[in-house]
Amino acid sequence: MFRAKRGISLSVIAVSAAIMVSTAASGAFSAERILSLRECIDTALVNNPDMGMARQSLKKSESNVLYGYGNLLPNLQIDFYAGHRYYGPSSVLIDASGRPVKQQGFDFEDYTFRIGSDVVLWDGGANYARLRQAKRNREGAKEELQYNYDMITATVIRAYYNVVRFERLTVVAEESVDQARQSLDRTEALLEVGSGTRADVLKAKVRHSNTKLDLIRAKNQVELAREDLIAVLNLDDNSGLGVDTVLVMSMTNPDPSSEIEFAIQNRSDLRGLRAYLKGADAGVRVARSGWLPIFGANFGYFWSDREMAENLNFFSEEYSWNITAYMRINVFDRFFTSSSVKTAKADYRISEYQLEKSMLNAVKEIKSLIIIINEAIEREAVATETVEQAQEDVRLAEERHRVGAGTMLDTIAAQVALTEAKANVIGAKCDYLVAIADLDRATGRESRLRAGQEGE
Repeated sequence: MFRAKRGISLSVIAVSAAIMVSTAASGAFSAERILSLRECIDTALVNNPDMGMARQSLKKSESNVLYGYGNLLPNLQIDFYAGHRYYGPSSVLIDASGRPVKQQGFDFEDYTFRIGSDVVLWDGGANYARLRQAKRNREGAKEELQYNYDMITATVIRAYYNVVRFERLTVVAEESVDQARQSLDRTEALLEVGSGTRADVLKAKVRHSNTKLDLIRAKNQVELAREDLIAVLNLDDNSGLGVDTVLVMSMTNPDPSSEIEFAIQNRSDLRGLRAYLKGADAGVRVARSGWLPIFGANFGYFWSDREMAENLNFFSEEYSWNITAYMRINVFDRFFTSSSVKTAKADYRISEYQLEKSMLNAVKEIKSLIIIINEAIEREAVATETVEQAQEDVRLAEERHRVGAGTMLDTIAAQVALTEAKANVIGAKCDYLVAIADLDRATGRESRLRAGQEGE
């Protein structure tokens, strides 16, 4: 169904089945049940309706190939009829003496046995062209199935790392709440001993309240991201769904030229469009066959009697048979062939334009994704350095405020900067992983994240 390197193995299906059975048994994932990225992708590939529709489209194309082979073979038909035949009175006749005679009606038993076979030996090459067209369309359907595989994989990765993103940001928000609470406690203690001011306490309380609001928003974002992931996996509501939030990766800058070259040859939707283009070319040959003669042959055997053949032997008497060869030329078909040829040529040109457009879009998408990846790498490096600097700035600001050399606003500003720097590191890492997944899909590569080469 898929290329060998991308096939869903039996172990993958077993993992997905185990997940679904566990869900059915418990009604929801337990809080301790943490799904890996690979498990989520495998589950989506089994459950997602887009994959189901793509598989059925492939089955339809395979049935068309079978139909194409069938058109090259002779048909065989066997008929048997048994019944009672009635004839009513005939019109008045004149006998030899000139007297009118009205014939009476009559009836009898009627038994008929027939065998027939017909084969088209040559129809201008239409049947062979139809078979080639069906095969190319089947190739296109396979590539569409593969592209659905790649799309769902990238979609799951995006949804998965959105959950990771917001869970990590929730941890940062909790740290910010703790930091703000500790700052508030210190400020209140300074006020009690006369070293602080009420204004500083109020500022600390506002800061603490704002961090709690940020924490509420972060938790809500986690729930929304989980719902998106559950929808992609096509699972029932599972509020206990958990993911692995570890972000360990080695960031690398992809080469645009090699990525584009690989995509042109291997991207599934482009390969599918090339197959459909060949199918459209075969469609032109099918249309042109209407201008050519048709050669064929048929065989017929006929037996009929008013009594059933003894021992069902239809080959002893009361039978006839024939073998016939024929040639048919459609001299004037009311411009049907001409219009069919024009339509087929237009379909071929449309397929060419679709392939050209898709290649341009693929190149543009890959270049854009590489820019996003390079930006994420730079952001992560700067944000990581900023976290170290912000941590030191917070320590110094708190110390200055404690000895009366700094203001509460300086401490709050330093704390906000630290929180933003931590969030920027998480955002850059998740953006990088999502962009890598999109790049793998855009180039037609096996997902590095699913294979465990990045991010896990």
